[in-house]
Amino acid sequence: MESQSNSSVDALCKEGSFRNESTLSEEEVIEKYFYSTTDRYIITVFYPILLTVGVFGNLAFLAVVAKIPSMRTLTNAYLANLAICDTVFVITMTNDVLGDYIRNAPLNTESHSTNFGCIMKASIIYVTLFTSLCLLLNVTTERYLCICRPVQHRLVANKERTLKLIIMSWVLGVLYSGLVVPRFSKLIKVCVLWPNSDSFADMNSKLSLSCATIHPFFTAFSPIVQALPFVIALIFNTIMFSRIIKKLHERISGEAMKSRNHVARLLIVTNVVFFLCWTPYFFVRINVAVLHLSDSRIGIKMTGTQLRTLLWLVRGLLVANATTNPLIYSVTNPRYRQAFLQLFSRNYASTEEKSRSTQQTSKM
Repeated sequence: MESQSNSSVDALCKEGSFRNESTLSEEEVIEKYFYSTTDRYIITVFYPILLTVGVFGNLAFLAVVAKIPSMRTLTNAYLANLAICDTVFVITMTNDVLGDYIRNAPLNTESHSTNFGCIMKASIIYVTLFTSLCLLLNVTTERYLCICRPVQHRLVANKERTLKLIIMSWVLGVLYSGLVVPRFSKLIKVCVLWPNSDSFADMNSKLSLSCATIHPFFTAFSPIVQALPFVIALIFNTIMFSRIIKKLHERISGEAMKSRNHVARLLIVTNVVFFLCWTPYFFVRINVAVLHLSDSRIGIKMTGTQLRTLLWLVRGLLVANATTNPLIYSVTNPRYRQAFLQLFSRNYASTEEKSRSTQQTSKM
């Protein structure tokens, strides 16, 4: 009887992934496939908060740059594009997590029904990631030239050059993501043979559709490709910021220098937070690649539950990073803080004037 069940499920999952969980206990299956209390708390509380703060904060920064002339600087042109990347990333990641939860799907599922859906999700995530890296590297270089080589900076810094570098950042982000997307671009069936228990009597053997690699080669290749620009950007940014800090300590303070110090501090904190939040993610991905290449002889081995918990954590850090930049700008730089206050006070005053005008018109 069991062999017949195996055959029927295996036939249903032709060219897919078949998991025989009939030998596991009910508790083991629930832990492996269904949301725990902690999972539900993270999804229903933590992610909506990050979504709200991230979208509101980044859109507020874009509004500040658009509406306040003094904020339309070359540095802010890079940061505005970084805010666009962060907004798209936060929406994509939280939509994926909340979408699966709202559908009440078990774990290890995807909310896509076509290969195109898998490709689009992976493309959006990695285009925004690699574009963010390019933008951070560009804005760090711009600050390095401004503080350490001011003469050279005055000769090359202009709107046309900044626009070209921003466009180049997006183009490189799109092109480089093409090396990673194949890891998540094939939609496969995931079928499970459940334990013979009343708790799983109504569970369909055809569990879900999942985004998988088009070839096993990309399982190891993709994490290495992801980590390469991350490491390069980390090294170059560290070198440039160390020189920026050294140069700032050598100069006599003044109003202009104080303003430059604030901007430098802002960018340093932004970069530090970015790399701290993304390092665990790349560590996990590289560990998966090493385990795959060495047939699990090398690397840190983890159970499915441990890996799932770790992925929840590192993904949460990624989303949290995309929400923090506007907060960093406000905390580390009085000029940005004043600009935010100016924007909202102006909007508040405009709303009050419209309200008074409406009331006077109604009285007439």
